[in-house]
Order: sequence, then structure tokens, then C-alpha cells
Amino acid sequence: MDEPGDNVYEHPEENIYSEVPSEDPPVASYSEGGKDYIDHYTDVADDLPPPPAAEPEHRYDFDQQSSASSVSEKEEVHSEPPPLKPLGSMAELVVEGIENLNTEEEENEVRTINEGGSQTEKVIYLFIKAGSDRECVGCCPFSQRLFMMLWLKGVVFNVTTVDKATKPKQLKDIALGANPPFLLFNGEELTDIQKSEDYIEAELYPPRYPKLACKHQQSNRAGNDVFAKFSAFIKFTGNQNDPKRKMLETKLNDALRKFDKYLNEPLDDEIDENDDGDEPQVSKRRFIDGDEMTIADCNMLPKLNMIRVAGREMLKYEIPEEFTGIARYLAAADATEEFMQTCPDPGEIVWYYGGRKPRPKK
Repeated sequence: MDEPGDNVYEHPEENIYSEVPSEDPPVASYSEGGKDYIDHYTDVADDLPPPPAAEPEHRYDFDQQSSASSVSEKEEVHSEPPPLKPLGSMAELVVEGIENLNTEEEENEVRTINEGGSQTEKVIYLFIKAGSDRECVGCCPFSQRLFMMLWLKGVVFNVTTVDKATKPKQLKDIALGANPPFLLFNGEELTDIQKSEDYIEAELYPPRYPKLACKHQQSNRAGNDVFAKFSAFIKFTGNQNDPKRKMLETKLNDALRKFDKYLNEPLDDEIDENDDGDEPQVSKRRFIDGDEMTIADCNMLPKLNMIRVAGREMLKYEIPEEFTGIARYLAAADATEEFMQTCPDPGEIVWYYGGRKPRPKK
């Protein structure tokens, strides 16, 4: 007798799995019971328990949202888009977030001026030119001009420095393409210097605020050609003995002499009618139009300061001592916080005219 497994094909009636012990029921042969093996094939035994009921399909892994959340979501889906904001509202949004202004991840200081002064219905923000470190007050006579005006008005306002090259995101839609200074006042965006002056004077009027307009019309024109002569002089880069330099210096001194004469001549309300002396009367007033600062001083003092600082450091030039009216004028200005607290650091003036960049202050 052949050994099991020698030739299984000689015994077709025998089950080839009969010698393999198994607890599973034997699988019927191709012709067993008259069933077709292929047509009746199944891979699931009849006696296995039914599979568990299918879990309901979930879209998310987290629990079902609460009804309140669902309502909120529906409201959000069907809500209308917010209306476009006018420029005035946009300016107010800028004001609300102004304390978070930053330049290259560094916050610029927002200073509140005249905290004990008069409050207005709207917050006033003045944006002035930033200096070499993009945070300090930069050299800009127009920025200082508006800075002094608001300070002299005694109104509470906020001032911050802005570097045009790294304009903060909060200001990207304000004063597009404009250089500092610019002003946000009562929702109005003001970028023109003259219009800003007019607006400040019109909105902040007596008796609550002092009037800054000159009482004497000629005071508005005093010294109006001095800065132009200096600008031509400081552009000269030749030798100190060059005749051209001497010519430019002479033109500047002539303009300063004319301004000094105006400062020393008494104004109409200074003239003493009872003075019978032979010597001409000399004015003792502190500023251009009297003993109080006016718009004329806000215009002239920043420029004179640039002349004395840059002239000394860049040109080895000093305002002649013979100009006693100018000396008195600058001494009076140096004693006021409205002027001194709005001046840029002398190093910023030198750097503006091509000198060495100031060292950062610790």
C-alpha cells in the first residue's frame, strides 16, 4: 500500500485534507452533494456570529457641537460682509491701535504731551520724522514746526516718530506716499504743512486756546530768506579759502543781519512816545512778534537751530556775535520747553547733513 501522500490523484474519492487534523468542518469537494464548488464558494463560515452594527459615519473626530455653537455658525455663514469704512473711521482705527506701532518688531514710543492741559473731543496724533535709529526725533524743521504749535496751544496730544522706509502696518492706508509730518485731528488726515497750521489755528481757538497768529503782519516775513542762504552755503564742499565759500558765507550773514535788525527794532506797541533820547530805541522783546511765541517762531527757530549746530560742526561757522538780536532771541528760546523739548539731538542734525551717524543711546 502506498504511503499517504505518494499519489493523491489515484484516489479521487479521498479528501486530501483528511489527514490534517482540523476543528473546522471539512470543505466539500468539487462534486460533493451535487454542488458546484466555485458557484457555492463562501469565505465566511455559517456558524460565525454576525458582525457588529456599523457605526454611524462621523465627519469630525470631536463630539457633536452644541446647539449654541451651531446657531453661531449659521449666523456667521449667513451674515452680510461688513460695509466699507470711510477714511475718517479708518483713521479712528489707526488711533485705537497706535500704541502698538512698531518698526521691524521694535515699538516706537508714543509720547503724550501736555497731559495736564486742555482735553479735546478727539485725540490728536502728530507723526513726525524719525531719526537715525528709527525711533528718536529726526532732523526736520517742518516736523518741529507742528510739534511746537501743538505744544504752545496747551492741548493734550500724542506724538510718535515714523520712518518712511519702514512705515508701520497700522499706517499703511494713512498718508499714502506722504513724508512726515502728518496729522490725525478729529478724524481728518492732514499732510500739507500750511493746511495743518491753518487747521490747528482754526480748531484750537481762543479763549480756550491761545492764538498763535502774529499781531504784526511783517513778523511773518522776518528772516524768510535766511535758511535758503544757509542751504546753499552748506552744500559747498571746497576749500575754506575758496572765494566761492566766502561769497556764500557773506550772503548768509547779510540775511542774518537783516533778521537781526528786525529783532532789534521796536514794534509799534513797544515804541515809547515819551522817549526824547538821541539814541534809537532798541527792542527788548523775547521773540519775533512780542514776548510770546507765535507761528513765526515755530517756523524760524527750528531753522536757526540747524544753522548754529550744522554750521559749527560741518562748516566751522558761528553766527556772528554782533547779531545781538539773534543772540537774545535764541537765549529766550533755549529757556522754553516748547522749543527745547521738540528739538532733535545735535547729532541728528549733523547726520542729516552728511556727518557721522550718532551712536545709539542706551
